[in-house]
Amino acid sequence: MLRASRAVAFVLACGASACTCSKGSAPASGDAASGEDAAVATREAEAPAVAQAAGLSAPIAASRGDAGDVVVAGLDVPAKAIRVQRISSKDEVVADKTILEGVSWSSDAELKMAPAGAGVAITWRGLRGGRLVRQHVVLGADLAAKGEPIEVAAASCATQDGFWFTDGARAHGRPWSGSTVSTTLPKHDDAAIVCGAHRAFALLDEEESASLVVLGGDAGAMTVLKDSDFGEDEQRERAEFTVGDDLGVVRLATSGALAVRELHGGALGPLRKLKRRIPHDDDVVAVDASASTIVVIYTQDVGEGCAKTGGSGPSTKVTALRVDRAGEGEEVIELSPGTCGREVGPFFTGVIGDEVSVAWIERVPGGSLKSARAPIAALAHRVVKAAGASVARVEQPADAIVDAGCDATRCYAVALVRRPGADGMVPGFARVLRY
Repeated sequence: MLRASRAVAFVLACGASACTCSKGSAPASGDAASGEDAAVATREAEAPAVAQAAGLSAPIAASRGDAGDVVVAGLDVPAKAIRVQRISSKDEVVADKTILEGVSWSSDAELKMAPAGAGVAITWRGLRGGRLVRQHVVLGADLAAKGEPIEVAAASCATQDGFWFTDGARAHGRPWSGSTVSTTLPKHDDAAIVCGAHRAFALLDEEESASLVVLGGDAGAMTVLKDSDFGEDEQRERAEFTVGDDLGVVRLATSGALAVRELHGGALGPLRKLKRRIPHDDDVVAVDASASTIVVIYTQDVGEGCAKTGGSGPSTKVTALRVDRAGEGEEVIELSPGTCGREVGPFFTGVIGDEVSVAWIERVPGGSLKSARAPIAALAHRVVKAAGASVARVEQPADAIVDAGCDATRCYAVALVRRPGADGMVPGFARVLRY
C-alpha cells in the first residue's frame, strides 16, 4: 500500500541553486508528446565551492535549516561511515562530520533525514559491522551525535517534537529532548505511521475498514473508511496527508473514483466523494495539501506521441487534481505535457504559502553510474494553481537528487554531482538546488 507525506507520496513511478531563471523553449531532449511547444523556464545549476568538499556516494538524504542552509548526509565509502555536511545559503560547507562508523554499501541501502530542533535526525538502513541494521541517531546543530544510535522499525516518521516508530505491537515516540512515550496498538501487522506538525497517527488496515489511532493520547481507534460505503468498488490505493496536526485520508478505487475524509481538531469530518475520477491507466504519484487545497498528482504514459513529432523515447504527462478543502471546487490542471526522451520520478511535494509545490526528477535513458552520462538530467517543478507559470526546470546532471523540504518562499533539493571527468563510481559532491 502506498502512503503520502511531504516527500514520499502514493509513489508508483521511480527520485535549485540560487540563480536567475530565463524563459526558454522546450528542452533539447524533445518536444512534448502532444506536439505543442511548452513554455519552460530553464536554468543551469551553478558550480559552488562545495565541489572541493569531502566526497559523497549514494544513498544521500537532506533537510533544510531555518536560515537557508541545508544538511546533507551520504555514504563515505573510503571512511566506511556516513558523512554529514551543513551547506550554508552561500553554498559553503560550514560543518563536516562522520557518524555511524563501520557502514558499507549495499544495493538496498537507504538514508532518511528529518529536522530535529537545531539539528537533524538520521536513519540508516544497510550494512554496519557486517550485519543488516536500521539505526536512528539524532545530531545537534554542530552535527555531533546526541547519544548512541537506536534500532528502529521500518514504519517511522518525525514531528517537530520527536521521532515515532512502531514494532507492530506498540508505537514509540522519542522526543528530541525528554523521555520516550509508547502507545499500545490494536493487533495489526500493517500499521502505517503518519506525522503532522506535533501529532503522530497510526493507520490500521482491518478486514473491512481502515481506522486510525492518535499516538500519545488515550482515545481508541476511530474508523475512517468502511468498505460498505463504496459497494463493489474496491480500494486500489490509499494515501494520507497532514496539514499542521490535521490528518487527511484519500481513497482511490478501482473505478478511478476518489474519496476524502479528514480528522480536524481531533474530530472526524464527513466522507467526501469527489466528482472527478482518475483515468484507469493513469498512476497516482503524490498527494499533499495546504490549508485550503488538496492536490492529487497523477501521470499518463504519452510516449506513443513522440514519433508523430519526430521525437523518440519515453514521455510522461503530469496532471494535478486540485480540490478545495472547505468548498466543493475541483479542477484538473496539466502540469507538464511530457518531454520526449525523459522518464519522470520520484515526485516531491511541499507547501509554499497556501499553495502546493510539486517537483520531479527527469531521467535520461542510457545514463548509469558506470557510464559517462549521469542517469538524471534535471529537476522539474511547478506550483499547483490555475494561473501558475508553466513547468520550470533546473538542468542538473546527477547520480541522485533528494528532497530537502520547503520554507515559506521556496523549496530545496540536493543533487549528488560528479566531479569533472569522473563517472558515478567516484565519490561526488552535494549541490543544493533552490526552486
